[in-house]
Amino acid sequence: MTRWTAVALATLASTLAALTAFAAPAGAAPADRFTPVAAEVLAAPEPVLASDGRRHLEYELILTNHSYPPATETVHRIQALAGGKVIASLSGARLAAVMKPFDLAPGDASKATRVLAPGVAGSVLVDLSFPPGAELPRRIVHRITIAQQPPSGVIATRYLAAPTRVFARKALVVEPPLRGPGWVIGNGCCAEATSHRSGILAVDGGLYDGERFAIDFFQIGPTGTVSFGPHDQLSSWPFFGAEVLSATAGTVVGVRDGLPDGPFSLELPPITAADAGGNHVVVALGHRRYAFYAHLQPGSMQVKVGDRVRPGQLLGLLGNSGNSNAPHLHFQLMDGQLPLGSNGIPFTFSRFREEGTLRNFAQLLVLGAKAKISPRPSGVRHRQLPLNNEVVGFAP
Repeated sequence: MTRWTAVALATLASTLAALTAFAAPAGAAPADRFTPVAAEVLAAPEPVLASDGRRHLEYELILTNHSYPPATETVHRIQALAGGKVIASLSGARLAAVMKPFDLAPGDASKATRVLAPGVAGSVLVDLSFPPGAELPRRIVHRITIAQQPPSGVIATRYLAAPTRVFARKALVVEPPLRGPGWVIGNGCCAEATSHRSGILAVDGGLYDGERFAIDFFQIGPTGTVSFGPHDQLSSWPFFGAEVLSATAGTVVGVRDGLPDGPFSLELPPITAADAGGNHVVVALGHRRYAFYAHLQPGSMQVKVGDRVRPGQLLGLLGNSGNSNAPHLHFQLMDGQLPLGSNGIPFTFSRFREEGTLRNFAQLLVLGAKAKISPRPSGVRHRQLPLNNEVVGFAP
């Protein structure tokens, strides 16, 4: 698992001092330098307490190879600095595992690389985790080290870029959207480059990561499998049709119904951005926070736009509509009403029970194999975000 760790406090003054120090020698006036790989933070992070007991900051760096004359750039190292000190560093295979050039074809999405071809942009997933009691930085800046081919004597190969503030607000505490044991945190947070965590999309003229903290919930039954009978039939999945409950109070601002449940498939169906969530519900929570419940069964909606909902209220039934190849509930919080054209924001569940960690995600979901679950973590958690592949239970 790729993980960044961080322990220091940053201030605006010290960050600006660090920028100045790296811009020019002591006593010299600042001077422009060519930096062929430009960098910016997609969205400023805000902290969340995860089930590992650490507070996490999740964000993405967008890198663009703007070299001229065009040249191939290799990113050797990216360091996060706060208060003038290095608090995290990525290089080598660990950097390649979380760096994704945008010119990769879908079949190459898992290809590890630190290379940006001329004119190509890409993303780097950042997961900073802080131990209990550690003070979080207020601002972060990044030191980037590159190499160019062919080489050039007029470019900077080590420089500071992509400063960002850190939002101080606490993650919203929500109730579970499902009930019962055996729910897998599919494609969850934080350090791994899952389809959600790395799901940066160009939508409505901008780049967004609406699924940054999203969870795909599917349930392991008492026999240790997700289905009984023919695995490719939706009726064989016992949790298909499970009640999906509102995790919060709020006002319904979006409802989609009438899209069919697709069949179980090894491939995701081609679909428009507007239909990606299938039948779904969007609830406005206030303060630019929205909850999104996706892939519900057609005809199961229990709410309409304008309805006020309360925690635990029935919204619809778990299905397989939209951009889905197996029954599950997709749940996320975001900073706008549009599920893809917004950025995902963190949340924690009020209470859940840890039942271990799933070790054979693909075999279980694709082949119907019996789940292999390690016994840890275990125990009851309060006001935390469960991590990727953990198995949790929600009180009935």
